Amino acid sequence: MRIKSRLYNTIVGILSQHQNWLDKRHMYTLAWMVVGVIQEESINLTKWIAHVQSRAKYAQSTLRRFHRWLHNDRIKVHQLYRPLIKKALEGWDVGRVLYLALDTSMLMGEYCLVRISVVFRGRAVPIVWRVLSHRSSRVSYQVYKQLVDEAYKLVPKEVKVVLLADRGFCDLNLLKHLRQLGWHYRIRIKCNFLLKRGKGGKARNAGKGITFLAFPAFLALPAALQREMPLG
Repeated sequence: MRIKSRLYNTIVGILSQHQNWLDKRHMYTLAWMVVGVIQEESINLTKWIAHVQSRAKYAQSTLRRFHRWLHNDRIKVHQLYRPLIKKALEGWDVGRVLYLALDTSMLMGEYCLVRISVVFRGRAVPIVWRVLSHRSSRVSYQVYKQLVDEAYKLVPKEVKVVLLADRGFCDLNLLKHLRQLGWHYRIRIKCNFLLKRGKGGKARNAGKGITFLAFPAFLALPAALQREMPLG
């Protein structure tokens, strides 16, 4: 069947760039789901059906097709997504700073989504993520350490990276890890956060004038990006 949707054909062209598909039909179904998300700006599966061109006579058939894809254990999402996001970041201008945001979101009060996203044009585009059965948005360093390492493998090594995070991620282990990776960071802190300069320095509160912990210390965000930061 010849598909006339230009959007669908464009998405298929993008998804066809790597060879990790066990079955090409999985790719075609995903392409239609992406079309539905873009056209409807909704994750309601039934709303996507109107945009699908197929031989199916009943809407329920297309809906079952979506459900089968989403519940198919043979489809490894990260293996499919990783080559696409890496390819997209390959063209990043070396002279342009790459801002990554580390944050969490609660889902139905039962699950915690931990993700690292690229901050781009007022949007946060996820590159790595993990969903936990966890009833709090606060997670330990051991939970997101692997995500940081996975994100490091995806971003171009010659690009300057700045990690943005909320105060729940101000962990000394994370700060040390980021320096080892060669990344900069800017992390929100409370005014009563204790700061100490060097081994012999005296600990003191950050105070109201200091709201971010940054490395290097003089690192500042562009005004436009401060408005766009997808952080709480």
